[in-house]
Amino acid sequence: MIGDLTVCYLFLAGAGAGALAAAAVLELLTPRDARRALVDPRPGAASAQPARRVLRLPRVSLVRSTGPRAGICALRASVIPCETLRPFLGPAYGAGLAAVLLGMFCLMADLGRPDRLLALFLAPSPSYIAVGAYLLTALVLCAAPLVGLWAFGASRLPLWLVAGARVGCLVAAGAVMAYTGLFLASLPAVPFWNSPWLAALFVASSASAGLALLVGAVVLGPSPGAFSVTLRLVSRADALVVAAEAVVLVALLAAALAAGGAGGESAVTLLAGRLALAFWPIAVALGLAVPLLADLLVRDATPRLALAVSVCTLAGGLALRWCVVRAGAAPDMAASVAAALGMG
Repeated sequence: MIGDLTVCYLFLAGAGAGALAAAAVLELLTPRDARRALVDPRPGAASAQPARRVLRLPRVSLVRSTGPRAGICALRASVIPCETLRPFLGPAYGAGLAAVLLGMFCLMADLGRPDRLLALFLAPSPSYIAVGAYLLTALVLCAAPLVGLWAFGASRLPLWLVAGARVGCLVAAGAVMAYTGLFLASLPAVPFWNSPWLAALFVASSASAGLALLVGAVVLGPSPGAFSVTLRLVSRADALVVAAEAVVLVALLAAALAAGGAGGESAVTLLAGRLALAFWPIAVALGLAVPLLADLLVRDATPRLALAVSVCTLAGGLALRWCVVRAGAAPDMAASVAAALGMG
């Protein structure tokens, strides 16, 4: 019913959307002068001596303040070249867009034939697959100008285009994150999936995976040490998201066990059945416990540690979706077939 390619599609789309949403929020939190310096409405002005431009940021900066207390007072005014923002926002937007595009490729591969993909756009049926295809396309179109600006230095883009793309990217990313959970929760034939807790779980997991993808991209970028203040704030936000994800996961399993039937069997399969060896060590330990402990206990993570935690989060998010899909499919599909044959 739901293959591995679909699981990868849902995970990559959710993680990519989460990274794009986080990048858009961080960009909006950056003072307007820092953003507008790369997009000058006057023709040719944006490309005139970009290396000599200096921005005075009165409130908050993505990079550390300079001076003897560097890295501590992020709210103080600082003077930085506008080019120093690109090593953060460029990899962040780029990694998010790459993940979304890879997820769309998994969707195309899962559909099997190119004509089926064209049918989603030319003659769409009212299904979550069609809605997801449109949402992903909108997200890609909104993210492309931002990737061009921050990753490739397309500074001649109009201000209205960049502003609209930023807002559209945030809205479309939120819709895609919600869609990845609603896709499975909308299937009434599978009681374990047909729960509002599953939609909330996938939204929280997408947000956590998106933050991990953003951190990993920045850490692998050209100057990760310049963004220790921002990465520390991101880790604090990630701790809240991971904690919420764990609470929602417990609620999903508790609701399934309380309801009994096929949904209860699915929960038992995760907790103590054949999927427990993937669920506990990868989805729970690597995907939830390790990131939460790292966010709470490590104040200034080294780039290697931050990258390792990001990899654990992403591996756990993928494993969580795979376990949830497999746990719901096996007993619930068997029950559905038995009921259809009059044997249930």
